[in-house]
Amino acid sequence: MTDYQYAWMMYLIGAVGCSLAAWLLFRRAGRAWVHFVVITVMVILFTPYAVDAETMTMAPAVYTLLFGFMEGGFTAIKPVLKVMLGLWIGTLVLSLIYQLLTRNRGRAQPQAVHRQKHTKERHYDEEYAESARRASTRPLTREERIARDELMHEEPIRAVR
Repeated sequence: MTDYQYAWMMYLIGAVGCSLAAWLLFRRAGRAWVHFVVITVMVILFTPYAVDAETMTMAPAVYTLLFGFMEGGFTAIKPVLKVMLGLWIGTLVLSLIYQLLTRNRGRAQPQAVHRQKHTKERHYDEEYAESARRASTRPLTREERIARDELMHEEPIRAVR
């Protein structure tokens, strides 16, 4: 391997690490935001651009943007921006199609299992879920709080209250 290939290998390892960090930072923000941020980071980091068109010497487009802007201004980086913008929009469209096709995949499974239960069990489950929902919205009384705290701390429950 040449020095050029080693440099690309190290750059790609770092770019994968940055993409993973972006995913870890935004994974709780929602599926659409995660896709948007990770795609943006990956397009910025992984887009190559030919520095020398005759020998096809490639460099990361983000470096070409930086050094091209310092040398020739905005007109020098227009071709690089067009390539990056095209990749970004194309990838976002593909991501949107993927999200639309797979949006209900995770929720369909429990409903199929729920339909297989017998009527009596289903009625009990629905009753239990409804009572749990109602119980979670009302505040606990003083006695209920004391009993809960004693159970949580493994203290004996008093016989007389």
